[in-house]
Amino acid sequence: MKPFNYLSNAVRAPEIVAILVRWGFEDLLLQLDTPQFLLRNLVRKKVTHLTAYERVRNACEELGPIFVKFGQILSTRPDKLPEPLVMELKKLRSQVKTQPFEVIKPQLVRELECEIEDVFAEFDTEPVAAGSLGQVYKAKLIATGEWVSVKVQRADIHKTISADLEIIGWFAKQLHSRIEDLRPYNLPTLLREAEKRLHEELNYKNEADNAEIFRALNDKPKVFAPRVNRALTTPRLLVTEWVDGCSPDKITVNSEEAAELARMGGDSVFHQIVGTGFFHSDPHSGNMLVTPDQRICFIDWGQAGQITLEMRHHLADLFAAITARDASKVIRVADRMSMNNRRFDRRPIEKEVTLLLNKYREFGPSGTKIGTVGLEMLYIFGSNGVELPPDYALLSKSILCVEETARTMDPEFDIQAVARPYLEQLNKERWSMTSIAQHTFYPMLSMLRRMQQIPENLQRILQRIEEEDLQINFHHTGTENLEETFNASMNRLTVGIIIGSLLIGSSLIITTGVKPLLWGYPAIGILGFLVSGILGMYIVISTLRKHR
Repeated sequence: MKPFNYLSNAVRAPEIVAILVRWGFEDLLLQLDTPQFLLRNLVRKKVTHLTAYERVRNACEELGPIFVKFGQILSTRPDKLPEPLVMELKKLRSQVKTQPFEVIKPQLVRELECEIEDVFAEFDTEPVAAGSLGQVYKAKLIATGEWVSVKVQRADIHKTISADLEIIGWFAKQLHSRIEDLRPYNLPTLLREAEKRLHEELNYKNEADNAEIFRALNDKPKVFAPRVNRALTTPRLLVTEWVDGCSPDKITVNSEEAAELARMGGDSVFHQIVGTGFFHSDPHSGNMLVTPDQRICFIDWGQAGQITLEMRHHLADLFAAITARDASKVIRVADRMSMNNRRFDRRPIEKEVTLLLNKYREFGPSGTKIGTVGLEMLYIFGSNGVELPPDYALLSKSILCVEETARTMDPEFDIQAVARPYLEQLNKERWSMTSIAQHTFYPMLSMLRRMQQIPENLQRILQRIEEEDLQINFHHTGTENLEETFNASMNRLTVGIIIGSLLIGSSLIITTGVKPLLWGYPAIGILGFLVSGILGMYIVISTLRKHR
């Protein structure tokens, strides 16, 4: 992220500070190195009826679409953030003001590389949907007469993102360095990962790829994704087939049909996760359409997860351990799932997991959503040093979203009943004789190959030692801010030397009586004293503010 510059953010920075103060975060801002001029003349509003996490969500929604999108991306990291905060961030929806078509049109023409009338026989200039990154229009192709969905990125979105990223990065860095309670969350690293995800979503070709991968892997006739028009799709323009339908929470069908739709949605998500390993990571009601012929269409494939076969085996073990309330098995599975392969103290984790399983005694329609338990479980792992692949976090969010969406159609929806056949089939394939033979024979063969390479590798190391060509590289952690601190110190030292030089030079000039004179003294000498005094006051004030 770029270093923060007050001059280039002279308009946006005061606006953000004002919103944060309005939602009751003034005390937090006072702990940061926030310039005092940004905190003057602001309306103080004490929000007492909302929790801190609810105020974070409301502030994000008022701060604008980029903050909303960042919050949505951070909601996929339950291994790093507390479950109540994740649940609030998950509620974020982009309530963005639509841009006029006159503003969007130049972008559309630029991506089409021709006039709109050359491609579309009809084009409805009123957007059917508006998100934080783009707007969706309905149009009809000249070539085929097919109705299509045209998703165009908002005008100047990259410029807006660049400005807001600079401010978000500054706040994250200040929070991490100055507030000890927030340091375990490592906000700068989280935001760097979120920034990477955001840039991936800005490339609509990634969304097109995800939709096409799902269509290739899907074997459910009543579940589908819109067909992509590759000829017209660019990084900033996505054209797909038009799908008529409504969101699951607005359907008007009888209870039996609603229950069947809920089962179909859950069945599809578990087929994606367990069957293929490629899944929609955010299947909430806004990203699903129920067609008039009662099919389910998954839209908005900007976020998708991918898990390997081994990760699916771990998922089956973890699911079984949670439903059996076996905390010890949960810890053993977490150890196998971990990316860092480091030893960790099992006792505090097992204590927290046991407490969690005891707190949620019942799953299913009358009890807790199993996705909620998964989110809290991931946070326990992450806060105790067990680093899991990020796709597990996407997976937990996907399960929770489909649970919530399915229950809007069928309050008696039980995700365990939907998941059980897939997990049982996965275990059968995992422990079949063919699978055991493959997982035994190939590792042994690989081990023999590596053993054959040991003499050759040893000889190469000894030869490099003999030729004095062996180097050992060390990386010292915890020195990320050293360069910035060193530069700031050198700048102050340089200004100090200049001040000293001005004082000495001005003193010598004062004694000479060189004209022109001011109040009987040489004007150049007085000017030198004045400049050195101003610079000295600047260093004193900035030092006191920095270390107050």
